[in-house]
Amino acid sequence: MLPLVLFGLLCLAALMTLVLTSGGVQSTDAEVARWAAEDVPSSMTDAAQILTHLADTPVYIALAACVAVLLLVAKQHRLAGFVISVAVGQWLLSSLVKHLVQRERPDLDRLVDASGYSFPSGHATAAAALFLALALVVITVRPTWHRVAVLAVGISMGVAVAATRVLVGVHWTTDVLAGLALGWSWCLICAMAFGVVPTSNVRREQPAAG
Repeated sequence: MLPLVLFGLLCLAALMTLVLTSGGVQSTDAEVARWAAEDVPSSMTDAAQILTHLADTPVYIALAACVAVLLLVAKQHRLAGFVISVAVGQWLLSSLVKHLVQRERPDLDRLVDASGYSFPSGHATAAAALFLALALVVITVRPTWHRVAVLAVGISMGVAVAATRVLVGVHWTTDVLAGLALGWSWCLICAMAFGVVPTSNVRREQPAAG
């Protein structure tokens, strides 16, 4: 996992540097934003307006809290701590980077409400971190399930939510790429810290005796 974490953090640092130094990303961001505003079919933007809310703060807090409670009831305390750490940490890190970079949002017709700074996308960070975390939880408590398929679903959910933030006009492309890099990296850091590693030797946490 460590090489993946280092790669993700390197991507985040590179994107941050490009944004802070105006390193040629603005034109690409603007072109994608214009494409999303003018050329994307209305059916796709309608779907994006629904899907994007999966990473709204109240939604991801409720989802993380429900999963953590279920894990605590099942005496999976390590996994519950993992989910809580992912959910809280990604928000703190995303907020910190936003205030460091202080990038303004696209000046476009926005299809959903949004406030605050733009880089990185908080929705992309939350979706990337939480859905990957849930995938890791699933393959830990259900080691017989197909790990690649479960991880693919978790990763795809993060990418899908990230894409909606561009389609609804509230983020630049580099914002969501940075959010994905940050969210996945933080999730993997927590996974290493809590020993949540998707290998063939993964075993369920056993309840304490008595």
